[in-house]
Amino acid sequence: MGEYATESPTSVLARRKRRRSLITLAVVILGLFFAFWYALSYYRADAGPAAGSSSTAACTPFDPDAARIETTTVNVYNATNRTGLAGSTAKDLEEVGFGVDEVANDPTDRDTPAVAEVRHGPKGEAQAALVLSAMPEDTVLVNDKRKGNVVDVALGTGFTAVVTPTASGPPMCPDPSASPSESATS
Repeated sequence: MGEYATESPTSVLARRKRRRSLITLAVVILGLFFAFWYALSYYRADAGPAAGSSSTAACTPFDPDAARIETTTVNVYNATNRTGLAGSTAKDLEEVGFGVDEVANDPTDRDTPAVAEVRHGPKGEAQAALVLSAMPEDTVLVNDKRKGNVVDVALGTGFTAVVTPTASGPPMCPDPSASPSESATS
């Protein structure tokens, strides 16, 4: 039994060689797997849309003539007998970002609107559309042929509150001629 209890040095070396070759083979296969996976991830990234030709842009190109909330001036008029309605609405419009010029009772002799009227001239159509997006449902656009692009809002008896304006696409990119500190604050 003594001669079978010990292993021959040749079989020990053969077993170690097999173990080393199995470990080496496993490492090589694992390395190939990760190399394939890495290459596949680059292939998939290249197959996607290019960064410059994205179908949904992060922002639209800057247009200095485009109507923007921060460059739109609004006159707010109270056409009802509710005290302070024009003042509180003017504050709400300023919080949204509009510039408010005049706050008063409605200076026209028009009938009181059901909810509100957004009055504008031909040059103020785009600004009026922006103001309309901040008004409650059933607000009416009225083109009164005025000159300039200032917009009047006449508040009616059914007016409740300013709503969050709806965006009709991606925001406008910052003005490229503005300094970086001006772009960061706007």
